Amino acid sequence: MRIVAMALALCVGASGAGAQNYPCSQVKLVVPYPAGGATDVATRIVAERLEAVFKKTFVVENRGGATGNIGTVAVVTAPPDGCTLLINATVIATFSHSFSKLSYDPFKDLAPVGGVGVTPTLIVAAASIPANDIKGLVEWSKTKPDGLNYSTAGYGLQQHLASEEIAQRTGAKFTHVAYRGGGTAMTDLIAARLDFGGFLAGTTKPLIASGQLKGLAIVADKRSELVPDIATTTEQGLAGMNSHGVHFMMFAPAATPKPVVTMLGAELKKIIAEPSLKQRFAGIGFDATPMTADEVAAAMRKTEADLSPVIKRLNIKLD
Repeated sequence: MRIVAMALALCVGASGAGAQNYPCSQVKLVVPYPAGGATDVATRIVAERLEAVFKKTFVVENRGGATGNIGTVAVVTAPPDGCTLLINATVIATFSHSFSKLSYDPFKDLAPVGGVGVTPTLIVAAASIPANDIKGLVEWSKTKPDGLNYSTAGYGLQQHLASEEIAQRTGAKFTHVAYRGGGTAMTDLIAARLDFGGFLAGTTKPLIASGQLKGLAIVADKRSELVPDIATTTEQGLAGMNSHGVHFMMFAPAATPKPVVTMLGAELKKIIAEPSLKQRFAGIGFDATPMTADEVAAAMRKTEADLSPVIKRLNIKLD
């Protein structure tokens, strides 16, 4: 088979001319969330670097919907030739616990390629709301008969789980409001039509810096250099929450030839480790995480082990 033969040829060179023999004239990077969000911005930065190394066109395609599952399924069912790739978070490892009819297996139907970056979850609100921290948010919710409304990037994602866990542990009443796209949710959040939101630092950091939003908490045990002024959930009396951030990785369809995955993973790891990229990522609220395919697989297993008990405890059902 031509693709396999070309893939085997890739083993000869791990970079330079070898990378330029990558078996696609154009590579599609599928982001399963709307344009403009944290994942999209980080992916476009990575695409620029990949184009320079591989001398191929890397196109970012946003295919949002169904908590990222529409875009993920598009990659799972794509030809396994290395020409269609996915950028998604390790939280998909938990979806078999929260979706009763998931049409793919995150472990069997996707091949890990490498790490991209990790960004923490922030609890944020418009500058005009009365709460300035989690305690204030909880107290405010108890003064309103219907509680508070909030939004996240999607049901079942870590931002949603964190917000629901805060409600469960404090007795607050929160109602999740689903939006078709993150842009509309962010507009309503800034305008205080939403009481608060659980979003990634990669999405909200610029809005906090401009004063359009304020950070009430970072879901973490320790403060982050990305947003050092925002107090952690642990500092605010909520120790032991999911605190390792939202970790984005690159995946290929499971049957993609191993030499293709190896070539791509090696070059991606070099790119993500570049100091200039790390600096650029920090500016959008990401910590760059160069990783091997095996390390990605281990991170997937850890995410499932950490979050599946939370999903069960919160009784999260997504279909």
